[in-house]
This record gives sequence, structure tokens and C-alpha cells, in this order.
Amino acid sequence: MDDIEPKFEQIIQKLRADLGSVRTGRATSSLVEDLEVKAYDSTMKLRELASISIPEPRQILISSWDPSNIKVVDDALRTHGFNPAAEGNSLRLVLPPLTGEEREKLTREVSERGEEAKVAARLVRREAVGKIEEAEKNKEISKDDLFGEKKKIDDLLEKYTRQIEEISQEKKGQLEL
Repeated sequence: MDDIEPKFEQIIQKLRADLGSVRTGRATSSLVEDLEVKAYDSTMKLRELASISIPEPRQILISSWDPSNIKVVDDALRTHGFNPAAEGNSLRLVLPPLTGEEREKLTREVSERGEEAKVAARLVRREAVGKIEEAEKNKEISKDDLFGEKKKIDDLLEKYTRQIEEISQEKKGQLEL
């Protein structure tokens, strides 16, 4: 029972990270910070090579700490569908407003990711219930304990399912702005 709540928390954290990379009408550093860039003979995350700031609601400013990396950062951004404008040792991304079609597509994507998180939570529940049923079968716990533990697990599942739904709805709300 002690290891079930951290698993639910991991699902919530992963969902937040996944949804952080979904573009809304506003600029956010999470759109680009995890992009992989080939620099210094290895692959690094963009956040390790540059500072990322949001000077305006629909702009991202990427300032490379090493001017020699501007070209590779520019190439990585273009590979991922961005069109950066070079400004000295910085790159500026201007995000166009979302069209209605793009909003619908992103809303569906948010719903799918939320549903995947709910499925993962139900799998954690199934695994935990399997363990306590096995313990009851081996006479390690009583029938009453079995039902009590199942109730606790179901309550936790309900709590985290509500959280997943709230996170998904919040992101969908951002898409409608």
C-alpha cells in the first residue's frame, strides 16, 4: 500500500510534463527546453545550452551561452518545425495564433494524454489489488483487511483520476483562450 501513492504521483508528474509541451495560444519555455541539440560532440537539451525567456505572450527568446552554438540551436529548432529569427547571439521565435482546426487537434491530443494517464492509474490499481488478493489467498491478511485495503486503493484511484481530469480540463481551457 505504501508504494501505490508514489506511482500515482509519477503518473501526475508525467501528465503535467506531457501537457507542458502542448502548445497553447501563449508562449512557454516548455515548448522548446527539452529539444535535443547536437553540440560538443553529444546530444544535449536546449535548456543546457541557452537561456530561454518569454519577452512577450507569443514570443520565445533563446540566448545561447556560447555564440558558436547558435547555428546548431537554429538547426534543431527548424527540425522541430519552428522558424527562428537570428538576433546576434539570440534566436527569437514568434508563435502564430492557433487556428480553430489546430485548437481542435490539440484539444483531442490533451484528451488522449489524459485518458492514457487514467489507464496508467487503473493499471497501478489492478497491480495493487492483485498483491492484496494474493496476500489474502496466502492467509497473510483477513477478508476484512482485503476489503478495507481495496476501498483505500479505490479511494486513491478516484482522487488521482479527479486530479488527472482537472489537469486536462485546465489545459483545454488554455487552448480556448
